Amino acid sequence: MLSRFRSMRLLVIVLLSATLGVADDKTEKPKHEKSSKKRANRLLKEKSPYLQQHAYNPVDWYPWGKEAFEKAAKENKPVFLSIGYSTCHWCHVMERESFEDEKIAKFLNEHFVCVKVDREERPDVDGVYMDFVQAMNQRGGWPLSAFLTPKGKPFFGGTYFPPDTFLQLVGRVHEVWGAQRGKLEKQADNIATHLQGVAGRFLREGKLAANVCDGVFDYLDQAFDVEQGGFSGPPRWAPKFPRTSNLDFLLRYAKRTGNSKAAEMVYTTLDHMIRGGIQDHLAGGFHRYSTDREWLLPHFEKMLYDNALISRTLLGAYRFSGRRRYLDVAKSTLDYVLTRMTDPAGGFRSAEDADTNHLEGLTYIWSRAEVLEILGKEDGELFCAFYGVEAEGNFEEERPDPEFPEHQNVLHESTTDIPSFAKAHELSVEDLHKKLAASRAKLLVVRDKRPQPFRDDKILVEWNGMMISALSHAFQVTGEEKYLTAAQRSASFIEKTMIEKGRLRRRFKDGEVRIDGFLEDHAFYIDGLLDLYESDFDRRWLELARKLGKDMISSFWDKKNGAFFSSAEHHEDLILRRKEFYDGAVPSGNSVAFLDLLRLHELTQDKAFVEPIAKFKQIAGGLLGQNPQMHPQLACAAEFLFADPLEIVIVGAFDDSATKAMLADVRRRFLPGKVVLYAPTGEAADGMKELAPLLESKLAIGGRPTAFVCRQQVCQLPARDPDALTKQLDTATAPKKKAKEPAKPGLLDQAK
Repeated sequence: MLSRFRSMRLLVIVLLSATLGVADDKTEKPKHEKSSKKRANRLLKEKSPYLQQHAYNPVDWYPWGKEAFEKAAKENKPVFLSIGYSTCHWCHVMERESFEDEKIAKFLNEHFVCVKVDREERPDVDGVYMDFVQAMNQRGGWPLSAFLTPKGKPFFGGTYFPPDTFLQLVGRVHEVWGAQRGKLEKQADNIATHLQGVAGRFLREGKLAANVCDGVFDYLDQAFDVEQGGFSGPPRWAPKFPRTSNLDFLLRYAKRTGNSKAAEMVYTTLDHMIRGGIQDHLAGGFHRYSTDREWLLPHFEKMLYDNALISRTLLGAYRFSGRRRYLDVAKSTLDYVLTRMTDPAGGFRSAEDADTNHLEGLTYIWSRAEVLEILGKEDGELFCAFYGVEAEGNFEEERPDPEFPEHQNVLHESTTDIPSFAKAHELSVEDLHKKLAASRAKLLVVRDKRPQPFRDDKILVEWNGMMISALSHAFQVTGEEKYLTAAQRSASFIEKTMIEKGRLRRRFKDGEVRIDGFLEDHAFYIDGLLDLYESDFDRRWLELARKLGKDMISSFWDKKNGAFFSSAEHHEDLILRRKEFYDGAVPSGNSVAFLDLLRLHELTQDKAFVEPIAKFKQIAGGLLGQNPQMHPQLACAAEFLFADPLEIVIVGAFDDSATKAMLADVRRRFLPGKVVLYAPTGEAADGMKELAPLLESKLAIGGRPTAFVCRQQVCQLPARDPDALTKQLDTATAPKKKAKEPAKPGLLDQAK
């Protein structure tokens, strides 16, 4: 089937005969002025910030929907589909170069029906056509450009095209559509059939045994950059993404097996990320990814999901290692979100752009002269030495622009030995940190007065679920109420505003709730709700998580082959209904959903979760055995099982010092394989009997706070004081197997 599809691809390319551009083209491109008429198109009525950015293009854009495809069918025109998102640098470039060009727009309007899609609102649409582009052996990315029949079936596609190439391409598509439409439609039918076959294939099953996670570790060990951290692999080593599911798996694997190398891979990666330019050293938070091996030069957009996932990983690394730096950076990252990404309604906004005034990174960069002028010579020299600010600069805009200032710097920590640096500058470490903190604050005041990048303020349930989880873990670790309050506000906002007629919705923007929730919205929101329940023990979160877990099964579960579809059966018809298993920058909905099911069953013992869990174990065994490098988050769910999860029940008055000490002991530990239940008294526990049967018969013995450490509902003797609980947890969480040796050389190549 694959070879047949490649031959189809070759025929389409021959028919079109166009030179393809790619998104990493570094050549200078001509600029085009915006239309002076400023006449709005249909996108002006849309709430999506990305679609609104294109509302004054001279291209006659349609939003995704029946109207566009009915027009295409009526007028016998192909559809040009453009997919992107509001903070996408190359989407902005293609807009300026092509979609604001009057000549290109005129040709598109005459010969195509043009459709714009926000991939963050409609991941289902994006997934279908990204599968197509990647199946053509092209590099995926955004903007995604695809040409479709009026039935929505693709026959050609790519990503970014330079304007001259794009004009040539659309001209050739129009020509071939007019002369050989039948061939193109037949090709599109064959391509759609191929994609449907791949999406609906029966997954190879396997036994979910602990050795499948050995395979995940082996792959990561071979792909690991020992010098700089990260897992890009030779020979390029870049770009580097903070694929946190790799790190989360390694921590869990190290916890279970005692493998110290797995933990060191996490520390090395986090240490380099923290020191590098990928971290915003002034306002906090992390940029999207690093363009180089050293984590120095970032792609500057800031995504809510990255900052949620990175901060949660940092908190896990702090719990595992006790290294204070990880906690401090996690807090600064979350504080950035609370300060700059929180909507007054209670949810969290989506992203900040990479560009300022069409120039990537302009807000964030500094010249040495500017730093010295603001801070003065003494403090300025110290700051420049620590943060690598050089007279010649360390950053050049990716595509040289005459408006871009010269000799600019991305801030990064230039030293790995802070005590020696402090000593060389005749300072104590404490005084050094005070001086640097004061200098950072001064520079941030100046930076905040500069033109700022665009902020996408739509609220997505999926990404808010990630942040609810991260904030809940932050509260558990620090006890700081601001993190718990923020998590509660977001969870309440979604519960009250984004569940309509019992159905979870995906997006909120300017008072409008829209788009049926996808698997990812359910999975990540449930994950956040369970972490929030284990933070404040409000039963409403557990009740809602259980309800949504059942909804997830009824709406997305594949009753024939198992696992979850990304969209519900009642959702809008596309040419295929996808399943996503790949754990990329964002873990897949299936991987997160599997762990949700495991946790929900441990907490509630609800039989509705038993059959899907049993089936998913077989699927996970097959996926991890066949392609371990693709599924690190799925391996995290497997590690939950292999840990033989603890069921920890604490009963006692919440304000009792012993109760607080017990909860603090549980929360300080890195315990990824556990669930926690709390009740203030035995009577309250009886009231939770239906929701959480584990609480049945759990009493505060003798009126004193009491903890129960159980596995598979079989409990150790009640722990009636904090010391007894500590001993039980120490014994129960000791590594279960001997750490395995790293894999033999060459495994990475074999896995590819």
